[in-house]
Amino acid sequence: MKEVILVTGKDCHLCEQAKDLLTELQEDQLIFIEKDVYSKRDYLDKYWDKIPVILFKDLELLWPFNQDNIKDLLL
Repeated sequence: MKEVILVTGKDCHLCEQAKDLLTELQEDQLIFIEKDVYSKRDYLDKYWDKIPVILFKDLELLWPFNQDNIKDLLL
């Protein structure tokens, strides 16, 4: 299983869409941890205007993305 971080924000409808995409992939490919953009200064500085963002190892995937983009990130 691969673990990714989903950087989200409060009342973010795009974040909900990103969670749905990750949930569909979760069963067979990955687990994800949701982190609020305000939970870490680094997240806030880098991503406050870009959420949702998926982080995997040293890689980042900025919105908009789809399941194929997520799968490519995990390769």
